[in-house]
Amino acid sequence: MKELEKRKQSGTMDIILIILGIAILIFTITMIAVFCIFQSVPDSLIQSFFACIGSEGGFMAVIMVAKKISKGTG
Repeated sequence: MKELEKRKQSGTMDIILIILGIAILIFTITMIAVFCIFQSVPDSLIQSFFACIGSEGGFMAVIMVAKKISKGTG
């Protein structure tokens, strides 16, 4: 029973990480295409995008650590 509960909890974060990875891949390919066409990229957009993705990953890490501490597993 605990294994099923653990799988369900980690499954949601795994899906979010997969979505974040796909978003990074699509964004990177799009920025390469923009650079090839215009010989320039929107630096502010790139910085904001990766700040958002990085903060999401950081929040997920904090949530995982808080869950482990609250369960007493270290």
